[in-house]
Amino acid sequence: FKPGPALHRTSFEARFVQMTRPAVSLALLVGLGWTANKLAYADVVTERVSLEFAEVSGRWSVTSSTKGTLGADGTIRGAGGQGYMETARNSGADALRTWGVEVLDKVLPDAEAIGLRVSAGLWMPHSAKFYKECSDLTKDAFWRSEIDRYVTAVRRFKNSSAILWWTVGNEEELEVDVSAGNECVWKRLEQAIQAVKAEDPNHPIGTVLAGVAEPKVRAIEKYSPSVEFLGVNAYGDDALEVGPKLRTWNWTKPFAIMEFGPSGHWASPVTEFGSYVEESSTQKVPRYNATCYSCAEDGQCIGSFAFVWGWKWEKTGTWYNMFNEWKDVTENVTFDCPNCESEVMATLEKCWTGKARADLPPSIHGVEVEGEVLPDMSFTVPKKDAVTLEVNATHPLGEDMVAIWAATEEIVSKAIGGAHEATNPLLTGLWEKDPKATTTAGLYVNLNTSDLTPGGMYRLYVFVRQDPASCKGTCHHQEAVASLAFYICHTAQPGDAYYGQVAYAMQTGIHAHPQTYPGVTANSSLEEFQVLLCQKGPGSCPLPCGLRDWCATSVPGEECYGHVRWAMDYGLKQNPELYPWYLKKDGATFEAFQKFVYEKRNGICPKPCAEGSNLPSDTPLASSGKVGVRLPLGLLLGVSAVLRLML
Repeated sequence: FKPGPALHRTSFEARFVQMTRPAVSLALLVGLGWTANKLAYADVVTERVSLEFAEVSGRWSVTSSTKGTLGADGTIRGAGGQGYMETARNSGADALRTWGVEVLDKVLPDAEAIGLRVSAGLWMPHSAKFYKECSDLTKDAFWRSEIDRYVTAVRRFKNSSAILWWTVGNEEELEVDVSAGNECVWKRLEQAIQAVKAEDPNHPIGTVLAGVAEPKVRAIEKYSPSVEFLGVNAYGDDALEVGPKLRTWNWTKPFAIMEFGPSGHWASPVTEFGSYVEESSTQKVPRYNATCYSCAEDGQCIGSFAFVWGWKWEKTGTWYNMFNEWKDVTENVTFDCPNCESEVMATLEKCWTGKARADLPPSIHGVEVEGEVLPDMSFTVPKKDAVTLEVNATHPLGEDMVAIWAATEEIVSKAIGGAHEATNPLLTGLWEKDPKATTTAGLYVNLNTSDLTPGGMYRLYVFVRQDPASCKGTCHHQEAVASLAFYICHTAQPGDAYYGQVAYAMQTGIHAHPQTYPGVTANSSLEEFQVLLCQKGPGSCPLPCGLRDWCATSVPGEECYGHVRWAMDYGLKQNPELYPWYLKKDGATFEAFQKFVYEKRNGICPKPCAEGSNLPSDTPLASSGKVGVRLPLGLLLGVSAVLRLML
């Protein structure tokens, strides 16, 4: 989870607190010392939680002085969030996670009431301005106040029986240098940890990084020796590499995966029209499954926390969520499913408990548009009265299924760090059964795109659930989900406002100024000229239909080539702050630099071919360095099918 300013985090956690929680009796609250709406614990140490290493087994474990080994053989099974506590406990989770102390007075009583632990976070600021001066750690008034805030919170909550451990900071290096931080970041971390440990010597203390990189791991060893365990937020296949990388760098202390889940949007492919390609929930199942089991099997891993235990809009309405609280698609639709659980929940429950659910969710194996199975979760279509859609889904128990379809404009927030993003409203006029409806139902439906805008970007959602009519007793509210980016294409025709641009390029421009038209020749088609113009400067014309994969790596003699070579040879050296992190690495390719110039859409370069097209997009999130590996669609679906059989 890529955190933003503390203000956003507070707002985000407040939403978690409002989620379903078990009632806590007045008698219990009084017994815990709840007075005047403020939780206070007696200053009596009743438990010590420690991290123990067993020489014989070579494993680290989390151990309580009163409860013995915690979790599954000392490995914590966790969920990133603070709501749905009873569901977490019943699914086999040992602990939930917070990011700041603002919610602890509400979260801890609930956790204590049902025997859950809490990984309690102490938020450190992210802005680089706080990590410029560390020559005298006690001199800065801001940091004196911050340390006092941490210590006050720890003093207040340290004797709660729900406290598992403290994490000081969450991706605190992100805005300084994601791969290394700086000396000041890690000295401030050490200062904070020492203060917390002095106040509470009875719980482990760690920090949480934005992925792992050797420079910052080495820096923590040098400047933050009091870190007792290393927390890491890692998504997709990156999470599987944390342990091996740490051992390569001779890290000997334990680690925990403090957030894991699907491939992050910052590491996912981007369509030719600029939308993120999101995996279906069925494709996400092996992601969660692999990380959950890999931590359990890694003797150095003391816990993993699946993200997000709740619902939040982050780039889409479905990317990270374990629950569906999007009321527009769960309530007052043909088949309601309030607080619907993602199919990912079933695989986590199997990993946490070793037992499969009796009532399993459906799975999505593909989506067809106009009779063609999509190679990934994206498509282009022209304006048309009826575009046929079909979701290919199965239920492991052979139950009947239903599907709810909805669509939004592709309005992608520029918020970073998990800051609040507004929910995109559903569109009307798309569904033939009721033009005024925002959703429609059926495994086969027709989508009306005739009123959508050529060049417009949209997102289609399909939610597959068990047919309530087939439920024996009460239906388990769970679903499989696919989120598909789509684009309204249009091939230029005489009379279109932009047809003259395409015609000029074909008839005059390519002959008079061939160096400004990379990738095309006088013999190229109208569609090729149109896509080139569109790639060089969006807004001048929409992408043509039937030509999704066009690209052109620039060659000497072309205007684009000169700009790319200048960026490689001079621009990066003169103004490194203007270039993304992946271009500063040794071995950055010509295609990578061309992709950077192309994404500026300054009328110079088209999209490059070869490996450059698979590099992360130049967005603030991509600069975090969390680059994952995306398995092919077919392989992911195959892996998911095997996991289904295992369940």
